[in-house]
Amino acid sequence: MNIITTKKQLQELVEFYSKVDGFAFDVETVGENRIQPVVNDVLWISLATEGRTDVIPMGHPNGDFLQWDKELLLSGQKKVAAGKELKETDYSKNQAKWTPVFDAPPEQLLPGDVFKALKPLFFSDQLKVGHNIKFDLKSIAKYYRGVVPKKPFFDTLMAAFVIDNRNRGKLGLKDCSEKYLKIKVEKGIGAMVEVHSFSEVAHYSGFDSEVTWKLYKELAPKLTGSLARVWGLEMDIVGALCDMELAGATVDVEELTKLKKRLDVDIDAAVARAYRLAGKPFPMNSVQEKQKILFSPKDEGGRGITPNIKIKIALTTKGQDMLAARLPLTINQYSVSSDALEFYRAKDELVDAILEYQDLNKLMTTYVMPYLGGDIVRTNAGKSRILEKKSLLINGKVHTSFKSHGAETGRFSSSDPNLQNIPSSGQYGKLIRNLFVAPQGYKLVVADYSQIEPRIVASLSNDPIMMDNYLNGKDIYTTIGDTVGLDRKAGKVLVLAMTYGVGPDKIASSLGLTVDAARKLLNDFTERFNDIAKYKARVTRLASQQSPTPFVETVFGRRRYIPDLKSTDKGLRSRADRQAFNTVIQGSAADLMKLAIVRAHSCFIDEPDVNVVLTVHDELVTVAREDLAEETAEAIRLSMEGIHLPEITVPLIADVKIVDKWGEAK
Repeated sequence: MNIITTKKQLQELVEFYSKVDGFAFDVETVGENRIQPVVNDVLWISLATEGRTDVIPMGHPNGDFLQWDKELLLSGQKKVAAGKELKETDYSKNQAKWTPVFDAPPEQLLPGDVFKALKPLFFSDQLKVGHNIKFDLKSIAKYYRGVVPKKPFFDTLMAAFVIDNRNRGKLGLKDCSEKYLKIKVEKGIGAMVEVHSFSEVAHYSGFDSEVTWKLYKELAPKLTGSLARVWGLEMDIVGALCDMELAGATVDVEELTKLKKRLDVDIDAAVARAYRLAGKPFPMNSVQEKQKILFSPKDEGGRGITPNIKIKIALTTKGQDMLAARLPLTINQYSVSSDALEFYRAKDELVDAILEYQDLNKLMTTYVMPYLGGDIVRTNAGKSRILEKKSLLINGKVHTSFKSHGAETGRFSSSDPNLQNIPSSGQYGKLIRNLFVAPQGYKLVVADYSQIEPRIVASLSNDPIMMDNYLNGKDIYTTIGDTVGLDRKAGKVLVLAMTYGVGPDKIASSLGLTVDAARKLLNDFTERFNDIAKYKARVTRLASQQSPTPFVETVFGRRRYIPDLKSTDKGLRSRADRQAFNTVIQGSAADLMKLAIVRAHSCFIDEPDVNVVLTVHDELVTVAREDLAEETAEAIRLSMEGIHLPEITVPLIADVKIVDKWGEAK
């Protein structure tokens, strides 16, 4: 490993790497917002290729470790005051209170000089390899006036996910290295590189790039056949996501502050109502207290609610296991999740008050406080603690991080902040969306695929009723509602139930029916739309025949392994059947959305006044200068509707609106 500290060494490095086909790279960042690429500082960058690894420090504050500065105990302090000689026993043995002492760091290059020299590499046609490469690309873009380096890219994290998404929670460099390379990686120091010695960080930084390159060599040959298509899509979208995340979405801080005040009042009112109905104050976020109050007998001070344990979500996970094992249940096994409590809405006033509080509190803790910053109270087992949250706003914008590996189906998740679960309807849903606004002189262009998942169901199942609807511009929800003798809402619920594998209990809750009535409704729907049922059965049958592990594929080739399709446990097998069909439909929709993003982004890659900034499932939000809004809207519509895949045999329709606030599009 080479440590680059002079311009001459840097020049030689660039000359060497300019002659190779590709290289891995990794950055170490510091600062209060270390994980925010828009504002973090890159302290180290490392590069690796076949047979060579280089690290470049750019202002590391420490040299090598000399000794520990240990805190004096009271006895030691008294000895110092008395002028007596100190012993080792006079110092604290609590290592958390020790301070490392380093010698002076070596001379190092400036970031400006380093990134200027590296520019020919990052903007070449050479392959750039990274682990979670999007973070590294965004972190160095600031040194190139916000311009993201040029593809081609290879993300070893995404490669591991595309190859096998069963362990999507273990995609870090450490886990991937141990799984694919059998290399044991020590616990990282990346969270606080600035407090470690120069040589320690040099080794850590270089090792990360070296291992990333080895992972690339190991994983690249596995991305062949049906996986090659989806892999190409995932790498095509990297640049688009980088630009989206760096651009950020503008938030109306004044309206955000007003919303917080409103939520504060409404939350206090919901809490007061709950206390009054319960006859006493209780910790509103305590699962145990809510279980006790709602499910204890009335003569013990509870509400005496008896859950229907035949409905799965009425029980906690432990409760479901105990029921399956025929063990006696206690109130501690009754679920108080929002989904479970929905069955008692309008039947018990206290439940209504608790649900209202939970809904309002979720909005406050998920959206309002993370954007504004401030203290959030967390309660666990009756004990409360205050968490100080920094504002996620940077210059009035949120810069979320979209994760293509966020779900087994290929759907995006997002973090810092999470923008994937923003409610699309309801009083507060619209208020939250209206916080996202167009800057002065700009407009939001909001495009939404119309019924994308039902259209995929129609295409893949070739159901005659659904095909007729979409080929002739009819509304499928109305048609299905009419077919089963109910309204459009029921039709929509049934389509979504079919797509996501929702059972009669959820249908009952959504439509205000009994579980038996919902079950009959679902059976009638399945019978009348028999081609869909046949297609679902074909999906699971073909998946089960795959060896050695069952899997399904989306229309784009995205693969999901579902081992439980071969399970002898009826419950596990039933869940696996639902996962199989859901993955084909939802995963195919996710693939189409990713392709639409790539196409839309390419339309405006050279237009600084048009930026795609958000995506939520089948929705795309673009910021465009006001005089470019109409042109942008048409380009986005054509990007989304102009996708032609042989598997999709009905038209794709995008509803596009030009608005000032996101919520105005719904």
